[in-house]
Amino acid sequence: MIFLLVSVFVVVVGSLWWHAMQLKVERFVVPMANLPPEFAGFTIAHLSDLHGQKIAIDGLVARSIRAAKVNAIAITGDFVTHRVDELTAFLPFLQSMTTLAPVIAVSGNHDHDVGWEQVASRLRSAGVTVLSDEHFALRRGVAQLFIVGVRDPFSGRGDLARAMPKDTGATIVLLAHSPAYFESYAGSGRFAHEQSLLARVGLTLCGHTHGGQIKMPLVGAVTNGSKRLFPRDYVEGLSRRGKNYLYISRGLGWVIVPVRFLSRPEVAILTLQTTSA
Repeated sequence: MIFLLVSVFVVVVGSLWWHAMQLKVERFVVPMANLPPEFAGFTIAHLSDLHGQKIAIDGLVARSIRAAKVNAIAITGDFVTHRVDELTAFLPFLQSMTTLAPVIAVSGNHDHDVGWEQVASRLRSAGVTVLSDEHFALRRGVAQLFIVGVRDPFSGRGDLARAMPKDTGATIVLLAHSPAYFESYAGSGRFAHEQSLLARVGLTLCGHTHGGQIKMPLVGAVTNGSKRLFPRDYVEGLSRRGKNYLYISRGLGWVIVPVRFLSRPEVAILTLQTTSA
């Protein structure tokens, strides 16, 4: 009996460790109806929820991004969990990434809890472009692709109207820590005024959920961080919202307990393509 209990314990702990540590590279092609032809094939590496995890300059995350030959790197918040100095675990990695492509970041709820201005300052010192309810344009010839970044919407800080470009025909990729703008309550209450603005966004990149972090077999995620238990949607992955797309990253780190189960850490590689639809 003791041998059986020990064996079960080893299997469970081993499985939790494996799911927490084994990076998965997710790859998607995202069609965007108003994408300029000049940006066809534009590739974005999406990271989220680093939570102070050690990321080496020559580790698997870095090698995956280099191999994809990305054109931009987007990071959707929660760089730290408890302290600003947790940034030291991956700032050299971020600085090395800025030599490959623009690195663009927005805040998460934990970043605000510990002091977003300090976190943002450290990120900028590493060469990262920080967007706090702002946008900027990437250009290829006369064509433009707008990257819009809002402060964490989960904690009610983001100002999407302020962040958006005035050009209503602009091609937009939105960075927002949480998918809160899209959840079922958003259209009828807390974020009702954002809905018309979101219709202008071709692709939204989010994190926050950790993909549930711990999923139960046959049941799924216990939570996606939105205070809903056993959510059936807005947990992870690529989904379509009308003519536009939402991608929710499982992220790289964890909170509360240093384990994952059925929710491996990820780097997402998203390639934009034109479409007539």
